Amino acid sequence: MSSITFMVNSLNDLSKVAEKIYHLSFSNRIFLFNGEMGSGKTTLIKHIVAHFGIEEANSPTFSIINTYLGNKKQSIYHVDCYRIENENEIENIGLLEILYSENLCFIEWPEKIHNFLPNNYVRININIDNKLRKITIET
Repeated sequence: MSSITFMVNSLNDLSKVAEKIYHLSFSNRIFLFNGEMGSGKTTLIKHIVAHFGIEEANSPTFSIINTYLGNKKQSIYHVDCYRIENENEIENIGLLEILYSENLCFIEWPEKIHNFLPNNYVRININIDNKLRKITIET
């Protein structure tokens, strides 16, 4: 597994990280976002999906799954697993079908569904230290 780390203290820096992840999406389809509440997971995902022509992206905290249609007519899933409480819920909301589809999937709080994840994914870890975000991408 290889990794690259970015130190982010501005939206301009965040755009560079988003562009890197966007380019990784050409050869990967599952992206796991780890970080504390308020660390910027959703904000980073908004910057990433903007590269696909998606201007209106929001947090799926209450809906759990948001589906976006990219500029090449591809479905892109943004999943927030924070509120998932048990394995039955994973099946009931159709998350298994999404995980094993050919579509891009950006997942927040992936530790809630770790037993169901495909073997191949990109992990993005976000840590905050004095307002500076350290974002590590592991492929």
